[in-house]
Amino acid sequence: MVLTASPKGLNVHQKRSQHTKIRSKNKSAHSMADKKRGSAKKTILTADLEKSVTPATPTGATEIDIDLIIEDIHQPRKEFNQDTLRELTETVKLRGVKSPISVRPNPDKQGTYIINHGARRYRASINAGLKTIPAFIDTDYSEADQVIENLQRDNLTSREIADFIGRQLAAGKTKSDIARQLGKTNPYITTHAALLDLPDPIDEIYRSGRCTDVTAIYDLTRLYKANKEEVINWLNLSAPEEISRLDVKHFSKFLELKKQQGAIDSDEQSQQTEGKSDAATDQHAKKQDTPVSLLDSIYHLIKKDKRNPQELMRELSRDDKKLLTTKVKDYFEEGRNCPNMIQYTINALQDGRFSAKGSGALQLIAFLYGAERSTSFDLFKILDELANQEAG
Repeated sequence: MVLTASPKGLNVHQKRSQHTKIRSKNKSAHSMADKKRGSAKKTILTADLEKSVTPATPTGATEIDIDLIIEDIHQPRKEFNQDTLRELTETVKLRGVKSPISVRPNPDKQGTYIINHGARRYRASINAGLKTIPAFIDTDYSEADQVIENLQRDNLTSREIADFIGRQLAAGKTKSDIARQLGKTNPYITTHAALLDLPDPIDEIYRSGRCTDVTAIYDLTRLYKANKEEVINWLNLSAPEEISRLDVKHFSKFLELKKQQGAIDSDEQSQQTEGKSDAATDQHAKKQDTPVSLLDSIYHLIKKDKRNPQELMRELSRDDKKLLTTKVKDYFEEGRNCPNMIQYTINALQDGRFSAKGSGALQLIAFLYGAERSTSFDLFKILDELANQEAG
């Protein structure tokens, strides 16, 4: 019996054949969908993998190839003591770098670093032949951090501090801003900023090493602006001696006295002064017959060897004590009785009797103490003044 399709549907064989075709087609469609999903998953996994291996800026402690590190061109420290650097190099050779340096990513060259702190350790490591160095990558950095660290160690030169202040001022910061940034006072910033624009004669003595005390340089610059010729003459007369803060203080006092005294107008007064000055000079010349080597010795023991004046006096022989007291008191009395202190002091400076160092400095101190008139003679007070460098 043969089955034929009715108008309403298919026969059994036709239905089975059609179902088979539909299943095959669906299977093929599912297979294609699976392939697409697999391809999409693979694309996502590849993207994730690529993202995971993209180099990112590391932070924290690590070991860095030393060739990938450079020094900061704005590092405030420009001068490195070669002796202590050699000592550090030997330590690094023996023990390595125990304290990591601080670096930050170099914005101009990916994968390299700029030193925040640790330039000496970095240099010593290079000298020691190291290939890597322990480092802490610190992205939270400011230029002031380097200055603050070195200031706390108290080993930046005045010029290096001034250079930093100059850069900050050029960037638009006020002196008060810089003082707060460094934890210093406004006068500290002002004093160091003065080194940025020194008059030529003052700059010369600073660079030559005759005077490296920043406060003395600041005070001398102020004196120069008000008394240019007097300062130039004084610098020339005192050359090539070193100039201390105490020397500048006494010179300033001399200039004040000169202004107070004023010029002598009448010829008669001038003649009288001349005669008295000549008499004082003759008196001084006689006293110069007494050897001044003891005063020179006292000066160098107190100033160079930092000897305490009271202890030093106890060690002197009776004759030396008497000679020292007599010589110093003589200059004290000359100051007390000098009829024209300004003229006498100028003459004494010109012929070298009052110099910046040695017996001349001690004599000048005694003379100026006597010039105060109301002050009674006190040897220890004068010797203490000689020892006082006002280093605070």
